[in-house]
Amino acid sequence: LIYPLVWGILSSLKGAVEYYDNVFGFPQEWKFSNYVTAFREISDGGTSLLQMFWNSLWFAGGSALITVEFTTIFAYVLNKYRFCGRGLIFGICLFIMSVPVGASFVSMYRLMHALHLTDSYLILLTATNVFGMNLILVHSFYSNVSWAYAESAQMDGANFYQIYFCVMRAQAKPMMITIFLLLFIAKWNDYMSPLLYLSKMPTLSTGLYRYQTVVERTGNYPILFAGLILSLIPIFVLYAIFCDKLMGSFSIGGLKG
Repeated sequence: LIYPLVWGILSSLKGAVEYYDNVFGFPQEWKFSNYVTAFREISDGGTSLLQMFWNSLWFAGGSALITVEFTTIFAYVLNKYRFCGRGLIFGICLFIMSVPVGASFVSMYRLMHALHLTDSYLILLTATNVFGMNLILVHSFYSNVSWAYAESAQMDGANFYQIYFCVMRAQAKPMMITIFLLLFIAKWNDYMSPLLYLSKMPTLSTGLYRYQTVVERTGNYPILFAGLILSLIPIFVLYAIFCDKLMGSFSIGGLKG
């Protein structure tokens, strides 16, 4: 995994001609100006690289945050409360996970356009979908959290919302942070969804995907690699800050010895 990254960085610092003559070697002339050129030249339908960066930020961050919050609430209620149809709902969740994603593209595309959610911040409403592996993980986590914490809070006069936000959700924070980071990375790298639903608000992944067709005509691949390396910076920063949370255990109890 390290070699492709190093090769991409070295390729981004070469000239257009040297890229073909010296594919695997170090640059003879280190062209750091390629990154300035990438900021100036890479665009998609008039959308600059900085604007695409912002589109990626709100799309990835907003989707990850909404998904984590809704999934945590849904998994908590499904695990800790007994009500009619509880098992059926969980079974439906498992069944939906088995449906191929590609099989729903056409219907989802028509639905998004019918609801006028395309090319709008309202696309974040689709992040309220709680079905998936994240639900299974959070549901399993709450299975290992004793209900005695909630009963103790009830004895102290806490209501439903205080029990969830101050007691139960607080214990799930490490897992929530981990899931948020994984979802953020997945949405940041996702180009298919923005390509279909955000054609007028391209993200970095979509913009770079389309810019590749331009590079195929000009042959200036170092500029494309410079843009790709710039798009990886937020992921590296997040990983550097939260690497302990990301690599930590999902099994965290209510007490720490």
